[in-house]
Amino acid sequence: MGSCGPQKPGNTDVGTLGVNEEVTEHLKRFQGRGALTDDSSPLSPEEALKSFEVAPDLKLELVLAEPRIFQPVEMKFDRKGRLWVVQYNQYPYPKGLKIVGIDNHLRLQFDKIPAPPPNDVKGADRITFFEDTDGDGHYERSKDAIAGLNIATSVLHGKKKIWVLSPPYLLAYHDRDGDGLPEGDPEVHLSGFGLEDTHAVANSLRWGPDGWIYGAQGSTTTANISSEVSKNVRFSGQAIWRYHPDTRVFEIYGEGGGNTFNVEIDSKGKIFSGTNGYGRGPYYKQGGYYKKSWGKHGPLTNPYAFGYLEDMPLEGEKIRFTHSLIRYEGGALPSRFDHNFIAPNPLQGNIVLTAVENDGSSLKNKDAGMVLNTSDRWFRPIDIKTGADGNVYFTDWYDSRLSHVDARDTWHKTSGRIYRLSGAGASHPAGRLPDFTKMSPAQLVSCFYSKNREVRFTALQELGDRADRSVSQTLITHLKSDTSSIALESLWALNLLGLMDDQVSLTALSHREPYVREWGVRLIGDRRKASDAETAALKALSKKEENLSVRSQLAASARRLQGPLCIAIVKNLAVFHDDSKDPDIPLMLWWALEAKSETDREAMLGLFADRSFLERPVTHQVLLERIVQRYAMAGGSENYSSCEKIAARQLSEPLQLKMLAGLEEGLRGKPLEDLPAGLKGSLDKLRAVKGEPAFAAGIRQKDPEAVKKALAAIATDKTALIDRLTYIRMMGQDDYPQSVTPLLSLLASSQASGALKQAALSSLTRYDNPKIGEAVVKLYPDNLRGDADVRLAALALLTSRASWAKNLIGAVQGIKTIKPDDLPGEMVNRMKLLRDESLESQVYAIWPQAKESSGSERTTRIASVQKVLREGKGNSVKGKEIFTSLCGSCHRLFDEGADIGPELTGYDRRDVNYFIMNTVDPNADIREGYATYTLKAKTGQTIVGRLLERSAQSVKIKPMAGDELTFSMQEVDELEPLPVSLMPERLLDDLSDQQVRDLFEYIKEGIN
Repeated sequence: MGSCGPQKPGNTDVGTLGVNEEVTEHLKRFQGRGALTDDSSPLSPEEALKSFEVAPDLKLELVLAEPRIFQPVEMKFDRKGRLWVVQYNQYPYPKGLKIVGIDNHLRLQFDKIPAPPPNDVKGADRITFFEDTDGDGHYERSKDAIAGLNIATSVLHGKKKIWVLSPPYLLAYHDRDGDGLPEGDPEVHLSGFGLEDTHAVANSLRWGPDGWIYGAQGSTTTANISSEVSKNVRFSGQAIWRYHPDTRVFEIYGEGGGNTFNVEIDSKGKIFSGTNGYGRGPYYKQGGYYKKSWGKHGPLTNPYAFGYLEDMPLEGEKIRFTHSLIRYEGGALPSRFDHNFIAPNPLQGNIVLTAVENDGSSLKNKDAGMVLNTSDRWFRPIDIKTGADGNVYFTDWYDSRLSHVDARDTWHKTSGRIYRLSGAGASHPAGRLPDFTKMSPAQLVSCFYSKNREVRFTALQELGDRADRSVSQTLITHLKSDTSSIALESLWALNLLGLMDDQVSLTALSHREPYVREWGVRLIGDRRKASDAETAALKALSKKEENLSVRSQLAASARRLQGPLCIAIVKNLAVFHDDSKDPDIPLMLWWALEAKSETDREAMLGLFADRSFLERPVTHQVLLERIVQRYAMAGGSENYSSCEKIAARQLSEPLQLKMLAGLEEGLRGKPLEDLPAGLKGSLDKLRAVKGEPAFAAGIRQKDPEAVKKALAAIATDKTALIDRLTYIRMMGQDDYPQSVTPLLSLLASSQASGALKQAALSSLTRYDNPKIGEAVVKLYPDNLRGDADVRLAALALLTSRASWAKNLIGAVQGIKTIKPDDLPGEMVNRMKLLRDESLESQVYAIWPQAKESSGSERTTRIASVQKVLREGKGNSVKGKEIFTSLCGSCHRLFDEGADIGPELTGYDRRDVNYFIMNTVDPNADIREGYATYTLKAKTGQTIVGRLLERSAQSVKIKPMAGDELTFSMQEVDELEPLPVSLMPERLLDDLSDQQVRDLFEYIKEGIN
């Protein structure tokens, strides 16, 4: 008999959450953005099932629905075949905490850290397991295993425990008898997961075949993790992490990615997560660094990473977003699904199939069609798993709302479904799912022959937990004799049983199957120390290994091993192979070397003195520049001495130029006078090799005579254009106030090219000199306005300081030499950011549309546009012309347009109201990665643009007009995200009704 349905969860009144009235009012006023609660109505589970369009070779069944489950954020099968569901009813606000701070991304600060159970405040989250008692595919019986949890995202079974991820904690409840019910209070294994954004907290517990628990953390939370052994492991934002329950070690496995809320491990142990971007996310390699939104999510933990790996490239339409996925290896669906990704898209309300192909040592993806689709806008597929029956199960959050960025708790908390996908001809499962706890060790080993990965993995975990070595000889025999996947499972099992001795590891390293060799390397690396026999085998393997995936793992594991062995492996991989064009291996090699750059300095310097290593492509293209940059950036006498020693090598000109690039990047922001004389000399010699203009070295050393000669060279067209541009740009890279007058003279010259004027305007922005604004305004109509790029550069200069902006205002209002229409809307908005009230009032007087409209005004305009669209049909051909002129300078649609703002093709373009809202109110949903930042340099210069990269040492920003700029953090006074978009409001106001219809018809083009 099934248990009674759980008590219905309720919503939280945001008026009760603030620690004081100010915070409470801010929460109430917070403007939600994204896919918010609307006035549409839900379908019953039965009606929703009928609404799906399912691929003809598949069958869809409803497994569970409300009122038996609510808000199913995760599901998982245990070893007894029970289906466990985490019901995230407390989301989005933890019980018992008060909010003391809030930012524009709705990241929250709380008044305290909640206590772990049993001393916690009881929340509404619950973990329930369901049983199919008669094998008919229906779950007749259910029981709450744990209730009263407060922000719980994941559950896992193993080691006779129920593991629960309830940030800030990873908890373990004893369950020795396996009945699914906790035996007493939990033990805290990990603490320190952040709660700032419950849409991105730690999640997705998963056993790895190596005995580690893997998990994810999303993009907008922080972490400072401690276990019994590991202390204060800090990271910010998205990552895949892991924890070993026996050694109590916690570590970051891979850092970066999208809003990671999924962990998938395939049959070869490869790790994936989805993304809230446009592809299928990263293939996470051990120790890898991946791209993230630097401004919003912070820099990587390693300031010397000097690069990141890209997500798997996707061939097909770039549509947001598939935040979770599985690599299907269940053996029960049609063969077209085998080894490919099945990925839910909660924003679009569908599930897609994506082919997976090799791409060097990495992978690439290709869209392979729709798995299922529906017109029901409430369909929000969240979690997806393969069952021990080979079928695919997925949860449906079921809500019209998807966006977290709305302070109001308007979530539809009384719904949730779970579905099953099977082959079209499949019947209900024949009997109950297997109970692995009742199998003998020999039976568990026989499961390794199953075509279903979940059967193999579950048997592996059960065998490892029992620590029964009676099958060890069978496993060794399988490892030695089999070339099929059973050899890999046997290696994993031997490791879990503590039998990974030299005999086993050497057998693995010499195995015919490359994935066995790869895992032999990885398991040795996980111990962080290789025996003498393993050391010799690893060195030999790194010379002769033909498989790219194995070579990639050798690079990853080298970083974890003893310094001399690490350096030997990297040298062999570089000398005996050419992986310079591989998407991942070059940076994996760099990260291995970086880890030993100071601990094994002499061996490292010896490596970079080895001609056979220096002449290899990967050294030339990646490693040499970075090792010099690493030492230069770290600074100090030993590191500077290391730079000098490497620079003293007799190297080819291309290698010397690489060294120069590394030195200059590493020394950015460091005063030249603080450098030792030997390093200064090395710099001068390398710059001479580069063939820089004659006075460049003297300019950097602040030699007055060199600066004087350079300024004279700038003024004459007898100097080569490239040299003039170099000198001009150098005048903007450090303080040379004597350059202001010559640069202004260049702007006045009718002979100077547009490129020279643009460069001069860019360099002049550095100097807080009132005559600059006066001169640019005076020169604007006759000398600067005619060239579109020069005009934008001039306006960018004038809007970068309040005093110059007032000169601009005077030219617009008074002498009228600058037309109001000359300024793009984003530059008008920039002047509002200069923190000058009198200037702001003048801006509003000239450009009233720059004034932020009230909520009621925006609501009225939105309703007006909706009415216009209802009253007629648009013409997409004409709409394309309007889009190009109105939107295309910032946004890309159908592979046309610019990349200043988000690419729009992959958005849910069925939701016209979403596009109306974001056009009328650009601040409604500022897409992650496209937030605008204000950088105020210590020179007084204000730069507004998009943050491209950020580390502890430097920041790269792309202004709205002009080239990207790099600042050392020593040069930065303030760096802050803007809570508003620079996209102007009222873009539609000057369009006729028919033009509005045409524009939106084009935006909807291609949507069924």
